[in-house]
Amino acid sequence: MESCKYHPDTSPNFRCDACVDDFCTQCVDHSVEGEARCFQCGGLLRVRIPADSVEPLSKRLKKAFIYPLNRNAIGFIIGLSVITTVLSILPIGGLLQFIALMFCSGVAVNYSFLCLKATSVGHMEPPTLSEAVEGSFSILIRLFAMFVLIGIGLSLLGGVLGPIAAILVIMTLIVVLPAILMSFAMTDNLVEALNPANFFGLIKATGLRYWVLIIFLFIMVSSVSLLSAVIGDEQHALSAIVQSSISSYYSMVEFHLMGYLLYQHQERLGLSSHDAEDKLLRAATPASVALAHVNLCLKAGEYSRVFSILHHAVASDPKNTRLWQRYFDVLCKLENKPTLRKLADRYFHHLLESGQTFRMLKDARRLQTLLPDYMPEYPHIRYHLANEYFGGGDAKTAVQLLSGLHKQFPDYGRLVDAYTLMKQALETLPGMEVQAGKCQALLDRLKA
Repeated sequence: MESCKYHPDTSPNFRCDACVDDFCTQCVDHSVEGEARCFQCGGLLRVRIPADSVEPLSKRLKKAFIYPLNRNAIGFIIGLSVITTVLSILPIGGLLQFIALMFCSGVAVNYSFLCLKATSVGHMEPPTLSEAVEGSFSILIRLFAMFVLIGIGLSLLGGVLGPIAAILVIMTLIVVLPAILMSFAMTDNLVEALNPANFFGLIKATGLRYWVLIIFLFIMVSSVSLLSAVIGDEQHALSAIVQSSISSYYSMVEFHLMGYLLYQHQERLGLSSHDAEDKLLRAATPASVALAHVNLCLKAGEYSRVFSILHHAVASDPKNTRLWQRYFDVLCKLENKPTLRKLADRYFHHLLESGQTFRMLKDARRLQTLLPDYMPEYPHIRYHLANEYFGGGDAKTAVQLLSGLHKQFPDYGRLVDAYTLMKQALETLPGMEVQAGKCQALLDRLKA
């Protein structure tokens, strides 16, 4: 299994030809809509859709049977079945009836091929009804020509090599027919579709998954025959409608699965899924780009770049909590004490402003292990941290944070609240009765 350079368990979606590295969508620069750039060299990246990154065909089977249960598909299946049955029993003349039924067949084949083509480029919904009649005769004529050429080829082989060889060729043809149809859908060219190099190349490129598809198709074709036998012909018109609907339903599932195999192996087959590319090339917010860049630099051990990226990101978007939390977390993990000392007050101020007070105690304790002598320079931060420490059962640290607050910040508007909290903290500490009394006296003076 191919993997992202920095995430070994993740399939890559991008390739940097300059760095010769593969990346997942988390490890690239999505600053600009419609493109992705390499964080390492700044170059444009090539989109990749490896087979491993797409849901396996075997797991797609359940969704494939739901695929025709769509308003457009259901309307097409039932409508065409009714029309075909009515045309077959109307006394409108042999030639006219034949032309009408051929047109219906062309519409059915065309719609199935549209399902195959749409799925191969990532559209997992059936096409609209208006698309069903476009080019119906063109598709039908080319398919008819394809089968005529195959029949002529078999006759010639049978005459030259004998009946046994012809039987072996027919058996081989049954196995490779889905590959021929997929090649025809890919190239829209009859000659290229019948070129053995193309359809055998497709089988080789898809590998074991092609044989899984063949098994599924064989089971479904057998199911159609079995269901038709069970329904019978006792009520001719109704039976014909039901049998035609079942046949169209299974045909849609079969062509959808063939298209899905192409979609799964689009990179090997040289196909391009515009839907997948559009999803992978959506622009991200500057904050998300910065965080992705940080994660990549951390994995690469480029710590100086990490600090620089986060410093500029926070400066550009000072109200972004994700950036602040990531910056603080990285500084703590890398034990960058000088930067932590400068940043701590601003970080706790942001938590207060953004209503993230529930994080304050946990982060303050992390900071305390690195900077035991840390003392905020702002009274409101000291008061709120003291309140969090006291609520967390650490009365001693709460007292230390509030001690001398009235001398350093005589104009602070919440001195009464601060010393009320300090008195409560002192009362919970053993041997602090005298200090609690002094605190009460100070409170009385502040209230006077």
